[in-house]
Amino acid sequence: MSYLVLARKYRPQRFSEVVGQLHVVKTLTNALKSNKVSHALLFSGIKGTGKTTVARIVAKALNCQNLQDGYEPCNECPNCLEINKGSHVDVLEIDAASNRGIDQIRDLIENLKYAPVKGKTKVYIIDEAHMLTKEAANALLKSLEEPPRHVHFILATTEPNKLPPTILSRCQRFDFRRLESKRVVQYLKRICEGESYNMELSALEFIVKEAQGSMRDALSLLDQAMAYGVKTREDIVTALGWHEEALVEDLAFILLEKDLPQAMKLSRELYDRGIDLIHLMEKLTDFFRNLFMAKTLPGETSLEIHNPKLKETFVLSTSEDLLIIFQLLLRDLETLKRTSYPQLQFELTLAKICEYKKLMPLRDILQKLEDLSNKTDPILLPKEEKRTTLKSWTDFLENLRFEAPSLYPILKGLPEPEITEVEIVFKLQGGDSLLKDTYLPRIKEKIEQYFQRKIRVDVEPIKELSLEEIKSRPEVQMIAKELSAKVAHIELLKE
Repeated sequence: MSYLVLARKYRPQRFSEVVGQLHVVKTLTNALKSNKVSHALLFSGIKGTGKTTVARIVAKALNCQNLQDGYEPCNECPNCLEINKGSHVDVLEIDAASNRGIDQIRDLIENLKYAPVKGKTKVYIIDEAHMLTKEAANALLKSLEEPPRHVHFILATTEPNKLPPTILSRCQRFDFRRLESKRVVQYLKRICEGESYNMELSALEFIVKEAQGSMRDALSLLDQAMAYGVKTREDIVTALGWHEEALVEDLAFILLEKDLPQAMKLSRELYDRGIDLIHLMEKLTDFFRNLFMAKTLPGETSLEIHNPKLKETFVLSTSEDLLIIFQLLLRDLETLKRTSYPQLQFELTLAKICEYKKLMPLRDILQKLEDLSNKTDPILLPKEEKRTTLKSWTDFLENLRFEAPSLYPILKGLPEPEITEVEIVFKLQGGDSLLKDTYLPRIKEKIEQYFQRKIRVDVEPIKELSLEEIKSRPEVQMIAKELSAKVAHIELLKE
């Protein structure tokens, strides 16, 4: 006979043999005693926690001919024996990963109407139910809600969030929890005694830690360790190549010490050795989470550290440092899983953790600001003077050109006035025609309206020129030269 692996050899056959999951077992046994088992059950939880195993026990309890205590299958009647072998015609296990289409579900629904051949009820165990297609799940809805009296459905899944809400609402849900490490260690110890194989307790604890709450994984790792013939923790690490723990502690020490050159050197060595960086960072993230919990809850959390240097550094570290490193690792872990350059991302993460100390913590910045405010007088900033931009005469003329074209020629010929913040000053000669212009009131109104200032006109008296000054004027000299004449008499015109 071929060798039977431990996970199959020691699979529980009765409710009393199920490790952990007390809340599930108690609910199901009470339902069996009172004959109130739901026609549709949903078992959800991580891999290796007993979903399919409990589903088979429920199938045996529903079909057992010699039920014990009202809920325990006898494992001796023909129905129990055939279910244990997987050959019972009324208990069908369907792998939804490979039978996920609507055609397979139609065949299943077509067979529901037929009565059981050997047993009391027909039980359909649909494993990995979240893999069903949308069409197949919709086709199953009516049968899940109102199946024949002799039919029971048991759906098992590791990802219940992927199931349609219409499926979830039609099933009685049981959540299988991650198994406690102490329970798994005790179970593995009993198996070693049953197999007459001596293994150190530290080695079993190491196996359970790697299994992460999955009984099937723990049994598979124990099977592998037995096949190799190892019995101590050190032998397991050496023989099976599980060096992650030592690497994680070395990396943790480097990151807590902020040793950037050593971090880059170790990263290059890991890459050359072909270490799975994603798996290593997952371990490193979980390790720093445990370090943070041990620092925050020292009396409630137990953490075993084998590296003596790391122990000393951990004692001196603060919870803030551990929290920052844990946060950076957790955030960059998702980036590492998506990137096409894992080595570069891994090195970048290590570099950021080693260099973040050079940045001043926010708490220190706030403290310095508070100290500065307490030691110094308040600084009064000078009031900003209001600056007003004076409008120019050129802008006024351009505006007037479109608003009052008749006034534009008159004002264009005037000398540019002096514009101050208080008034507008025009300097005109006493004989200027503007002073007598009929448009003068309107001109004043336009100017004051545009500049929002009063107008002041300074009239300069007309200067009377002497005869000699008139003769010396350039235009008079030019005429005399052209005519080859002299100025003999000058007569002033009277207005």
